[in-house]
Amino acid sequence: RLLSNNKITTLKNGTFIGLHALEKLDLKNNLISTIQPGAFLGLKDLKRLDLSNNRIGCLNIGLFQGLFSLIRLNISGNIFSTLQSGVFDELLSLKVLDFATEYLTCDCHVRWVPVWFKSRSVQISDKTVCVYPSSLHGKPLQNIRESQLRCEGSPELHTHQLIPSLRQVVFQGDRLPFQCTATYLDNSTHILWYHNRALVQEDEPSGIILEDSLVHDCTLITSELILSNIHVSASGEWECTISTAQGNVSKKVEIVVLETSASYCPPERVTNNRGDFRWPRTLAGITAYQSCLQYPFTSGNTGSSHEKQAWRHCDRTGHWEEGDYSHCLYTNDITRVLYTFVLMPINASNALTLAHQLRVYTAEAANFSDMMDVIYVSQMIEKFTGYVDQIKQLTDVIVEMASNMMLVDDHVLWMAQIEDKACTSIVHSLEKIATYAVSTNSQHMAVNSRNIAFEAYLIMPESYLGMSCTAFQKRETLGSRSPRQERYSESLADQQLKFRCATGRPNISLASFHIKNSIALASIQLPLGLFSPPVPHRPMPVKCKLQFLVFRNGKLFCSTGNSSHLADDGKRRSVATPVIYAGTHGCGVSNLTEPVIISLRHLDKGTDRTPAFWDFDVLGGYGGWRAEGCQPVLQEPNFTTVSCQHLSNTAVLMELTNFPHDSQSPAEVLHPVIYSCTALLLLCLFTTIIIYIINHSTIHIAQKCWHMLLNLCFHIAMTSAVFAGGITLTNYTAICQAVGIILHYSSLSTLLWMAVMARVIYKASTWKAPQQQEGEPSQPAPRPMLRFYLIAGGIPLIICGITAAVRIDNYGDQDSYCWLACRPSIGAFYVPAAFILLITWIYFLCAGISLQCQAKDPKETPKPLETRQRLGGSSNLLTDSGSLSVTLNSSPHTADVDGVYSLGVQLWALVITHFLYLTLWTFGAMAVSQRWFLLKVVFSCLYGVTAGALGFFIFIYHCARRRDVQSSWFTCCPSYRNALPMQAYGHTGVGVEDGSQVFIGCSPEVAHSIKSSSSPTSTISAPGPCKLNNLQVALGQTDSNPVTAACYEDAEPSNSKSTPPTRYTNNLHGRTRHHKSRTKLYREGKHQRLKSMRGPSSEHPTSESGSLQNSHSESYQSSRNSPLNNRNQGIVLTLESALTQSDLSDGSGGPQAADFGRGQRRSASRDNLKHQTNTPVERETKRRSFPLNAANQNGVLKGSKYDINLSGADNAGSMKTGLWKSETTV
Repeated sequence: RLLSNNKITTLKNGTFIGLHALEKLDLKNNLISTIQPGAFLGLKDLKRLDLSNNRIGCLNIGLFQGLFSLIRLNISGNIFSTLQSGVFDELLSLKVLDFATEYLTCDCHVRWVPVWFKSRSVQISDKTVCVYPSSLHGKPLQNIRESQLRCEGSPELHTHQLIPSLRQVVFQGDRLPFQCTATYLDNSTHILWYHNRALVQEDEPSGIILEDSLVHDCTLITSELILSNIHVSASGEWECTISTAQGNVSKKVEIVVLETSASYCPPERVTNNRGDFRWPRTLAGITAYQSCLQYPFTSGNTGSSHEKQAWRHCDRTGHWEEGDYSHCLYTNDITRVLYTFVLMPINASNALTLAHQLRVYTAEAANFSDMMDVIYVSQMIEKFTGYVDQIKQLTDVIVEMASNMMLVDDHVLWMAQIEDKACTSIVHSLEKIATYAVSTNSQHMAVNSRNIAFEAYLIMPESYLGMSCTAFQKRETLGSRSPRQERYSESLADQQLKFRCATGRPNISLASFHIKNSIALASIQLPLGLFSPPVPHRPMPVKCKLQFLVFRNGKLFCSTGNSSHLADDGKRRSVATPVIYAGTHGCGVSNLTEPVIISLRHLDKGTDRTPAFWDFDVLGGYGGWRAEGCQPVLQEPNFTTVSCQHLSNTAVLMELTNFPHDSQSPAEVLHPVIYSCTALLLLCLFTTIIIYIINHSTIHIAQKCWHMLLNLCFHIAMTSAVFAGGITLTNYTAICQAVGIILHYSSLSTLLWMAVMARVIYKASTWKAPQQQEGEPSQPAPRPMLRFYLIAGGIPLIICGITAAVRIDNYGDQDSYCWLACRPSIGAFYVPAAFILLITWIYFLCAGISLQCQAKDPKETPKPLETRQRLGGSSNLLTDSGSLSVTLNSSPHTADVDGVYSLGVQLWALVITHFLYLTLWTFGAMAVSQRWFLLKVVFSCLYGVTAGALGFFIFIYHCARRRDVQSSWFTCCPSYRNALPMQAYGHTGVGVEDGSQVFIGCSPEVAHSIKSSSSPTSTISAPGPCKLNNLQVALGQTDSNPVTAACYEDAEPSNSKSTPPTRYTNNLHGRTRHHKSRTKLYREGKHQRLKSMRGPSSEHPTSESGSLQNSHSESYQSSRNSPLNNRNQGIVLTLESALTQSDLSDGSGGPQAADFGRGQRRSASRDNLKHQTNTPVERETKRRSFPLNAANQNGVLKGSKYDINLSGADNAGSMKTGLWKSETTV
């Protein structure tokens, strides 16, 4: 016990000589690594020896010499991994042995142990368990059979270490050492070094130093490699290989040697079917790695971590090489599922179930966008074909899957053929079906599908009399649907290809096929001598298999090059007919003595017909069309008959007029009338929009009506433009979905803008001015236009957003046009549209009834006054040497007046626009949804007529027939401006809705006649516009004929029907110029001024000058003469003028007129139009006059050069004016 737990490292020979009586020796927990032979000599009576937990690695023969009496031996906890045969032969009395270690390897090297222990009756401790190999890990050695102790495959080493183990980046000229340590199994164990798979030899001049291998304690072997002067050529993989008699094990490390001026690969983004990879800026010579999604069922225990990632190498020149993404998961759901099918094991028990599951995914083959989809399906079809002899039902599933694959895009099929010969594999699988499916128990088999028909027979060549087969389909489906519609059509029974076969060689004509409502696509007639033996006296087979296949088109025969010079002379031939195949199995048919007659119907128009057969062996096994052995026999306009000396896939190639036939064109073209009339409609709409934007301040229309009209025109233009330009872009999924969303939004928004306009007209027709007493506050300001935008623009935006968020594929899911799918469109468009139409028509009806009632009941509207005289044929008034300043005040609702059209005309115009738009939308929808060409043409023409009518109506009504718009056009003409008497005659820059300052020009002759007469008749008889005196103005005011206003702001109708209608005046100058000092004085002394103004001076019957204080302006004469307008209604322009100068002398000069024109233009600015606030006033029966140069009721200074309204809109309601009781004739 005194020798245990010490630091003994070596036991030399004869260490224990002289200890003859020693029976127990405890040397555990030391550092013993070397025991020389004969170290235990002299211990002949030793019975127990404990050498556990030391560092003994070598147990050589003769180690235990002289221990004849040893019964119990414990050498566990050491570092040896195997035992040499005969190491315990001298332990004749041994009964118990424990040699458990953490490296014990139970392989062929310890196969002698079980035999020896059984022969010696030695008990092995249960603690002695195997550690290696992993298949025997943890199992007690005494329970392992001898047959399990074998050496197979590469050895499993308990120690294998390479330093450095990670990739090293060094610079040229650096020093880099490598050290490799591994388990030492036996004398056959060696360490070899490789650089890029080339054996490394020591070369000191080149800087490669290779040290001798060292063996440590018979357990580990170490080798060292030193690169003293690294060159660029040292880049690559350095490998440490442990070579043993059993096999080799290696470890690698990558070394990147950089030059002093190293370059970089730029950052780059790569998107493929495995994901989106962003490769960072990487140093030249470095391999970059990126993690990606892994398949959960792949074996993850093999290979390094880098092998499970995507990697890409940056070469020495600073350019990226092609990356490896094979370990990453597919991003496309369909591709990922198809890949899982390929990885699944297939057997006879699950083949049919897997085939049915795979068929469900191939039903969506039209959506396949990755060539790997086609490759995986072709691999699965090839696997299923091998089980057809056991499961006959697989034939139907295989044919249907192959038929579905013909729906894939041509380019995707071509890429799959280039990558893995996928199309060739599918055709080969179909041709081999008859070999497995037809047998003695099943002598005939027929399978029909959408694009492939299959027929197979078991025949006896001796009784063969010839055979003819015709492939046909229902007549209704041929050419009546576009390729996209054919893919999604649900009537599969009518679309299937079928075979009709008969024995003999009947005269079959494709033009006169005898089956009702069917059309023949292809026919084949086999010769009578089909089975004639090619070699005389050769026996004919008893039975053989005959098979027929027909393909609707040549999509599975992808030509990857020019075979047999069919594409010479710059010609691009393509398969223009179905492809028909006839083949035999087990019949020994090779070269035909008689030709096969084949008739094929043309699928498209073309030139240069060339019959050809498909040869699978040309172009390196990719296959191609060859014309040898096939000759045309009969050429008709719709079909071609050929004779061929081959039993193969045969078709007719042509240089197609619209090549290729089956590929999707970029977009289907609509009828030309749609494009031309849509352009005309857009021209009218945008012309209207531009006119209203440029001439905003001169057009007599409310701000609210201006917004509604422009939005209506814009949304109609958006709907028609997107419809004509993108309704048929079904081949571009993202664009088609965007078109559907825009059409959905613009259609609903247009209907809502019409509903808003109808509501505004209805409110205007039922509005009554509330009676406002003196001193009451003015009515609240109108609500903003934002509420209309939220209704007409926000509601459609919410509906479209929800529809797209639920499922974006709801848009663009139609066959031939971009619109909502059928079921989602009901709730997302048609129901909201029907509700909007219902509300709109209710407003139309209520507005029409209200206007009709007002026309019948004169109490409902202000009674028009009889016009006693017309003021010079103009609605403009003059004062002060040919110009009269007029202030127009009205209620808040007169700010929304349409200065040209009455409410009735506006209502009818909106109704006409509404129904024209609905008709346009309906005809457009019918034009793109009809299948018959004639109906498409009819509805396209109706769409064009409606588009032209809608465009012309909007332009004529809103632009051409409006006098204010015409005026704005005429002012652009210099000749028109020069023809005017003065610039102050009629200013078109002021809208009636906010009040206008208008003038009447006066020629010298007329002015002279007016001066010479004080009678009103002189003015009436004046041939041109002239200045008016106060009495004439008064007469004109009392005789003015007001008409009904339109486009009122929303207001509740008056509850009191007895309230007399109020006459309104538009305040033009109410907020034109506000002098700060005067306005402040007015606000501080409002009541005091009213009191002084209504004092003694206000009781005078006349003014000092006798001038008239009030005047009225007539409405637009154009509105009275317009055929669109109602002659019984006009525009209320009841004007309340400001106080003018007391003297109306004719001595004012030209500068005054010029200054007045400038002031008038300033008063007509858009700010005045936007901020004008008017309040209704009642006509007062009493007329009041004021002294000269006294402030009038509205705060206007008298006696100034121009009458300037200094009052705000708040005092307009409390102002009551009227004609003075007496007038002074000038």
